[in-house]
Amino acid sequence: MADDNRRWETGDAYGEKAGFKPSGKQIGAGIVAVLLVVFVLQNTETTSVTMLIFDINSPLWMVLAVTILLSIGVGYALGSRRGSRKKR
Repeated sequence: MADDNRRWETGDAYGEKAGFKPSGKQIGAGIVAVLLVVFVLQNTETTSVTMLIFDINSPLWMVLAVTILLSIGVGYALGSRRGSRKKR
């Protein structure tokens, strides 16, 4: 094994250091996420939710948070299916 004095450099060919540079989609998603959190936290009243035959009294922020999490899960599941089709 040869003794190598190579140094590992980070960054591009122009000598700039590599860092996190968010894309437009990431910035948009971050803004939407912050707005969702503010919206959820501002709605603190108790509300009644009917699901089939069940009637549940719950804080509105909790109903909104569960709805958002479920929609993210569905979107992730449908998005991962679409992504697997592109690989073929």
